[in-house]
Amino acid sequence: MRIIVPALLVLALLPGCREQRAQLGQAMSGKPPVIAGSLEGEWVLADLNGGGAPAAAITLMFDPGDQGTSRVAGRSGCNRFTGGWQQDGRTIKLGKFASTMMACPPPIMEVERRFLSTLEAVNNVTYTEAGEAILSAPDGRRLLLRRPPKPAE
Repeated sequence: MRIIVPALLVLALLPGCREQRAQLGQAMSGKPPVIAGSLEGEWVLADLNGGGAPAAAITLMFDPGDQGTSRVAGRSGCNRFTGGWQQDGRTIKLGKFASTMMACPPPIMEVERRFLSTLEAVNNVTYTEAGEAILSAPDGRRLLLRRPPKPAE
């Protein structure tokens, strides 16, 4: 007796296929995966590599710029950073970042180092139904970004 297993199910069971497993789970729940969107605008870091939100606020502003001058800038916990970015569907390219060099307590500096190294490594972006952005690197590191709360009027 032969059992035919859908390719997506096989892919989702393989090690290192977290994204496919998440999309399969969403598809099996009857909800289509959300994979389209744009990073343009303001974001806050909600999770760094599965460790939750850091104590120091980390913010990002993705500016589309004009004719290839797209810039991302923000606060990385202690310092400010800036660099280029490009998004083509789910593919994202972020370059090396320039940063101020203020000193902060060692725990904040360590979070900042992990955040910036992860941000430089990401090459994929997907979106949740709630509008969050998941930036992921080939080695499994990821950033979960949320839009900041709107101020009360």
